[in-house]
Amino acid sequence: MSEITSAPGAQGATPPPLLEPPPVVTLTPVVSSVSAAPAETLVPWVSIWKLASTSGFGESHAASIVLSVSLLGGAVGGILFLFVLTSLVGVAGRWLGGQGHMPEVMAALAWSYVPAIWGLALWLPRAALLGEETFQSLPASIEGNPPAALLFGLLQLAQTLIGFWGFLITLKCIAEAQRFSAWRALGAFVVVGLMVGVPVGLVMLAAQALS
Repeated sequence: MSEITSAPGAQGATPPPLLEPPPVVTLTPVVSSVSAAPAETLVPWVSIWKLASTSGFGESHAASIVLSVSLLGGAVGGILFLFVLTSLVGVAGRWLGGQGHMPEVMAALAWSYVPAIWGLALWLPRAALLGEETFQSLPASIEGNPPAALLFGLLQLAQTLIGFWGFLITLKCIAEAQRFSAWRALGAFVVVGLMVGVPVGLVMLAAQALS
């Protein structure tokens, strides 16, 4: 054990030099959000209701207006979309070795919408729970109301599961119509996504470059 000696002429021991504590470095956690939502085909008769509640349209318009637009848009857009999607899936399927004709592909797509159409029944308890806030993505009426928030979450989960189930049925139906595997049907939808997404992306890049 070392002893502290005092310098000549000094009174008491010489205090040791004061050491400042090292700075505390706080690491900011990096949070990466990965979307794990399953891919699903766009079904106009059903997805237009989802778009009404997620695009902000339902938050800025009354429920009656959203309902009217959804019914009209679902009827007209659904028929047009069915013809367009049939053409795209038919072409992509033939590129991958499919043997289905256009009427068979259209019938497969039409029947694959059945689960999604049944999923419309989930909007009845949603409307009973939320009223005028039915088409809002974050209804204010469920804040501070745990039972209502729980029911809202269960309805959202049920709609997601029905969408995933409907997508699997779509793959099976297209595979049956084109006479190949469901994995090849999934590849056909990937090709359709590229057929639509690449031109749209190029147009958007060109518009940004010109603006």
